[in-house]
Amino acid sequence: MFSTSCLSTSLSSPSAPWILMKPDISINLSDCPPQFENFFLPILETKYTIRREERPDFLIYALSGHRHRLYNCTKIYVHHETYPPNWKQCDYSILPVWSPDPRQLHVPIFAFDRSPQPLIRGGEDWDKIRSSKTRFCALLSSYVDRTVANRSIFFQALNRMRRVHSSGRGLNNTGFFASPGHEAKLDFLRPYRFTIAFENKDRLGWTTEKMYDPLAAYTIPIFWGDRQASRYFNPDSFINAHDFSTVDELAEYVCHVDDTPSLYEKYLRATPFHENVPPKEFSKDRILRFFDRIFATSIRPVSQRRWFFGLTKWRLAKRNKLPDE
Repeated sequence: MFSTSCLSTSLSSPSAPWILMKPDISINLSDCPPQFENFFLPILETKYTIRREERPDFLIYALSGHRHRLYNCTKIYVHHETYPPNWKQCDYSILPVWSPDPRQLHVPIFAFDRSPQPLIRGGEDWDKIRSSKTRFCALLSSYVDRTVANRSIFFQALNRMRRVHSSGRGLNNTGFFASPGHEAKLDFLRPYRFTIAFENKDRLGWTTEKMYDPLAAYTIPIFWGDRQASRYFNPDSFINAHDFSTVDELAEYVCHVDDTPSLYEKYLRATPFHENVPPKEFSKDRILRFFDRIFATSIRPVSQRRWFFGLTKWRLAKRNKLPDE
């Protein structure tokens, strides 16, 4: 746990005022991509003095390997996909899908690597933005398989009615491939009035950059995915596929919006956030409070509830070759 010695005075001056010191936290990360370290540690360092140790009290880990299984401390599992926590291996989790379990904190993907600032409206030259929208609809899809069947079906339905430009690796019909990177993606989307923003699954809390990026580029998302996406984003700012019975009905409505200037303008000018205020999911304090609770709660970690970890498994884990259980 963390040190309770939070106050210190100058040895040379007994009358010096008390100085508030940050509590120490013994923590490490394992099997994580660099962006997780760059995301979580600065948040923790606002309140705690971080001690990176090989035998820490707390471990943040992902699924890039198996070295996390060598630790027997309190473990916090984090991921930017929907892979659920294995509660036999972790004590807490931070994931981009919602769960009623109090051990899990929901942090949507857009809050991991996007700032709310580009979606806060104010001072726009709407005439200039509207006149820049010279193209109908865009799609950027990196792959095509059964997991994105809804995306493919809707693309084909809308493309039959009105030309859609698909410039990703999947469903490409332009012969052009959009450049990688967030800013390049926004540059590609900006001339379009609409963007197909279909997630690869319908899971509560699984609202990703597919919603955020079109809104940042002032293009109207045609969204399918998290049925509670309107908790984070103003429903007046996007077209919700769940409001329609068939893909053809949805496609016809998109064309209707495109043909009705006043309706298109209503979507375009709507603030992405409710009352133009970012949702709580963007709050770093919310994440810090979750860690506060972890650090202050005394538990017996699940990793200490097993009898032993076999030598062969230990060797394989060290080499990151241990199979998943």
